[in-house]
This record gives sequence, C-alpha cells and structure tokens, in this order.
Amino acid sequence: MEGRETSPSSFREFLLYHPWSTPCAGPMKNNLFPPLPRKPRFLKALAHSVMPSVITHWLGARAIAIAPEQIAIREGLRAGVAVSTVMLVAWHINMPLMAWSAFAAFWTSLADPGGLLRTRIKALTSFGLAGAVITGTISALAGYSTVAACAGLGLYALLCGLARAWGAAATQVSVLAAIVAVVAVCYPQTPMGALTLAGLFSLGVVWAMLICLLAWPADPSTPQKQACAALFREQASMAFRLLSLPHLQTASLPTQQKELSTWRRDIRRRIEQIRSSVEKLSSDALISPTRAALLPAVEAADRIFVTLIAFEHAAFSAPLPPETARVVRITAAALRRIARDIPQGRPVPDSLSLYIRAFTRLGAHPNALAARAAAWNAAALTDLQTAWLAKTPARRGAPSSAPATPSRPLSPIFVRHAARLSVAVLAAFGITLAFHLPYAYWAMMAVVVVTQPGRSTTLSRTIERVAGSVAGGILAAIAGTLCPKWMVLLLIFPLSATTIALRSVNYTLCVTFMTQLFVLVTDLLGSDTGWLLGFARAENNIIGSLVGMAACLLLWPEKSTASLPTLVSRAFLANLRYAALVTSGDGNREDTEQARREAGTTSNQAEILCQQTSLEGLRRSENLKICTEILFHLRQQAGIASTSWLERSTDRASAPTAQTYQAALRQFSEQLSAPSSTGTHLRDMLLFLRQAH
Repeated sequence: MEGRETSPSSFREFLLYHPWSTPCAGPMKNNLFPPLPRKPRFLKALAHSVMPSVITHWLGARAIAIAPEQIAIREGLRAGVAVSTVMLVAWHINMPLMAWSAFAAFWTSLADPGGLLRTRIKALTSFGLAGAVITGTISALAGYSTVAACAGLGLYALLCGLARAWGAAATQVSVLAAIVAVVAVCYPQTPMGALTLAGLFSLGVVWAMLICLLAWPADPSTPQKQACAALFREQASMAFRLLSLPHLQTASLPTQQKELSTWRRDIRRRIEQIRSSVEKLSSDALISPTRAALLPAVEAADRIFVTLIAFEHAAFSAPLPPETARVVRITAAALRRIARDIPQGRPVPDSLSLYIRAFTRLGAHPNALAARAAAWNAAALTDLQTAWLAKTPARRGAPSSAPATPSRPLSPIFVRHAARLSVAVLAAFGITLAFHLPYAYWAMMAVVVVTQPGRSTTLSRTIERVAGSVAGGILAAIAGTLCPKWMVLLLIFPLSATTIALRSVNYTLCVTFMTQLFVLVTDLLGSDTGWLLGFARAENNIIGSLVGMAACLLLWPEKSTASLPTLVSRAFLANLRYAALVTSGDGNREDTEQARREAGTTSNQAEILCQQTSLEGLRRSENLKICTEILFHLRQQAGIASTSWLERSTDRASAPTAQTYQAALRQFSEQLSAPSSTGTHLRDMLLFLRQAH
C-alpha cells in the first residue's frame, strides 16, 4: 500500500500507453502523476512516512490523537534558544534560583497560541502578568504558613479552572498559570524573596516573548495548511489501497469490520476538524487568502470522499474492473498533487486541468460506476479550480469572516471542573506533604494537566501522561547518570526544542521529552543524581495522574454521556435517512450531503465508543457484539448508498427500495422515542440490516 504511493512510475508508464491519458502533444509536459521531490527534507519525510496510517488509525479509534504533520520546527527552535540561553546564564553564574526564569521561558513558549501577532501578544502578555502575580503571592504565602499556602493554591486553581469558559486560548493560558501556582508553592520565600522570584519569572517571560515574537517569523495559518495537506494524503493512500485490496468475502467478520471502518472513520474526522478550524480563521489580510484557498479544498475533499466510499464498497465485493481502477489511479494522483501544492501557500489552479480532462474523458465510459465517479470527481475539481481562480470561498453560505468568539457564561460544567481541580490539587499537595515526597510540584502539575471536564478525556490523558513520564524519566536518569554536566547543559536546547515542536503532534511524545527537560534542568542546578530525579519524576507523575483521575470519577461526576446502544441507534437512524434520500431522489445535493456527513459522524462516534468499551474488558458482552456487527453493516449500507448516488440507480436486487427505508425509518424512530427502549431494539436493527444486505 505505502509502496504503491511512493512509486508512481508504474502508473505513469501505464497511462502513457492509453490515448485518453495524453490530451496534449508531449507526455512529459502533461504527466498525470507528477514525480515526488528528488531530495525530500528529512523532517518532512519523517512526518509523512515514519508514522504508518495503521498506527494513527489504531490510536485514533482509542481517542489518542497523533498528527505527525503538525511538527512545528520553527516554534521548537525559538523555544530551544529561549530556554537554553537562560540556563547557560544560570549555570555560568551558579544561581540555581534562576531556573525559575528557564521554567518561565519554557511555559511562555507553550503559551504561544500561534496565529496572528496581536492574538499571540495578548495571550503571552496575559500569561506573563498572571504568572508574575501568582508567583509572588503563592511563594510568599508558602513562606508564611502551610495553611495560607493551601488557601492561596486552592483559590488560584479554582480561578484557573473557571477561565476555561472563555475559549481555547484562555484554557491554554489558565492551565499554564495553574502550573505556575503549583510549582511556586514549593518555593517558599519571604516577601522580598517572593518579589525576587516574581522578577525572575518576568525576566524569563520577557526574554521568551522577544524570541517568540521576533525570531523566525512563521506563517500563522501553517497548522491549517498542514492538516489540509494531510487530509488529501490520507485520501490518496486510501485510493491506492483499493488497488490491492484483497477479496474479503470469505474473511472473518472482525477482519472485515477493521478494514471497512478505519480509513472512513479517520478521514471523516479529519474533514470535520479541518473544516471547523479553517472556518475559524480570521478575515485579516494575512489569513483571508489562505482561508479562501482551504475552504473549497476541504469541500472538494468531502465530495471526492463519496467516490472513495463507493470504490471501497465495490472493491470489497470483487476486484475492481480495469476502467474503475483507472479512475482510482487518477483520483489518487490528483489528491496527491493537491496535497503537495497546499502547504506552499500558493495553490496552482492550472495543475488540476489535466486531471479534469482525464476524468471528463472517462465520464463517457459504459461502466456506470467508473463513469459517474469520473464525472463526479471532475465536477469537484472544476469547482475547486474555479474557487482558486476567484480566490473566494466556494462553500455555499460560508461567512466572509470568522465571527468573534462570544463570551460564554459560566456553565455548571466549568464550575464543577474548577471545584474538582481545586480539591484534586490540594489532595495531591497533602499526599506529598504527608509522605515527604521530593519535588512535590511534579505530582500537582500532573493533576493540573490530567484533570479535564470530561471523564473519557481525563482517562486518555492519564494514560498518555503516565506513559510519557515513565519513558522520559528512564531516559533522563540514564542521561543524567552517564553524561557530564557540560553535556547535560548541551541537551537542554534539543530537548526544549523537541518538546515544543511535538506539542501538537502527540501528548505522550511531548511529555516524554518534557520529562527529560525538567529532570535534567533540576539535575544541572541541584545536587541529586539522575536516577533519583528520574524515578522521582515518574513516581510523582503517576501519583498526580491517579489523583486527577480519581477526582474526575468521584467528585461531582459528570452526567453519564450517551451509552453505546444510544450512539449506535443514532448512527442507525442517520444512515437510514441518508439511504432514504439517495434511493428516493427527493432531496437536493445539499440535503443529501448533509445527511451523508451526519451518517459518517454518528458512525464514527459509535465506533470510537465501541473500541473504548472493548478496551474496558467487555469484549465478550453480547450487547457489544451486536453493536459491533450493526456498525459494520452500517458502513456497508453507506457504501451502497454512495454507489447508488453516483450511479443514480436503485435497481440492485440486494438494496431495499426507498419505501422500505422510509418505512423502517418511521418505525425505528417511533420505537426509539419510547423511554428506555434503545437497548431492546438492537436485535431488530441487526435483523433489518442482515436482510437488507
């Protein structure tokens, strides 16, 4: 599968011998399959190739996000310079307390939200002011008495938890401000000493702000471009995979379920996330061209996804015929070309002309699926080309500028989270005091970052935090034991740079390098050995993570979210609506596309919960087996509906008629509206789907 994608020459040679592939005179000037760069950059190749799709799909199904395309090299270099220079000064003048400036510089780099300059200045300034006040107050209270320290720590944790209500940027700043509080409580000072500590914190913040804002300017829309390019690469990989998909009619049900759902689930998730991210971009002069280019690209990817689903359904039934395989090859090549052009920030509309002409020729082929899919993709690429030429968003009803995020009132969710966070931080502080644990702030830091408003999010964050802390602690212990002091100092730059560069890629990887950074900084300016620090870091993080998880489960627990039968029922009804619209032909394209998106989104949610339930040890549950088979049949149903939509034909003997779908939709909607009836109708849903297929 991956080999096909990186070796397009065989496809190129195949197409050069077919008349429809050479619409112009010279084949070298009109190559449907552009060659890959001869000398790809190492980090680009690392992001695109080292992390196989099977791993990202497996982790995504378990709510563990990983985005190798989001490696932020420039941000990492800025953070590395900011932290390492401060540490060099602290080591040179032998001032251990100046490590506080290094911590402040690192946290400031983490607080940088990216994007437009004014947004970054606002976020960094807010963090700097809040951190300085918290540092001085908490350290002075800790120097006065333990009771006063607990009161101040609990109050600041509560306020930081409430700040989540003001959006994502405020959440990021508030979490880091809470971390400042839990670290400052372990630095008890006199009032003058607390003022000095606040000054050192401000020094690190100002230095990091100068580095972050003035050094290595970056495109503020780079994350959106990278995510959009990754979407097209993922779709191209799915298309190439279909060319070698084995015949699965005789395969076991678990194998069919795995093969049929993983790619669709990940691509649908990417489409919705990128659409939301791009639509939030500002109409600023620096951003609006990118927004105008990416919005129609996402819409084109969503439309082409229909043909990929139809092709996958056909490939699961039998090997693809030659004419259909040709359409798949050209589709994959077009997707890969778009993925290559988008990160450059200058879309090339003319580069799509060759693929549009090839699809137009294949649109006249007698094979219904190949012809309709070719015509469908040609229309999607034509609309994308037109939008790029016009440099305006092509999506109907898309706003001309992203609306400002309104101020949200404090909902009970944020109040419960803030109270839970405050109690959990104080509990972790009490445990470290009772057992005289060294470096107690590491345990409280784990509580701050692990405790989330949602239970499932807290669970996944706990697992990632513990895994990263253990791995990083072991690596840091080895480095601290074997390396001399000067070499440890040299490691500060790559560790801080790598931590920031990977912060949007995966939390476990980020924590792994962050753990090494904090342990080696402490080792460099302290007296403890590497092994002691490494194990202390791992131990404290495990304690803090468990305290945060326990607080989320025991303290004001959230109302139970939708159960697996409920989510499966929603997915069932959404897929029935989609099939009913397609087979009846009553809905327009916008209604049908909306129904398709809802069917894919609800199926994704149900499948992810199904995977999580399986991990909880309920694999032998009869209810889980029924839900798993229902979701598998729903993916098949979506493939049949997409194929029928493309072919505009509903005369398949195995496909129910529009009246059948509509009658089933009414029947199950009425049954599921009754209280406590969701679980009792799972068998009826499964029976209906088995008869339909």
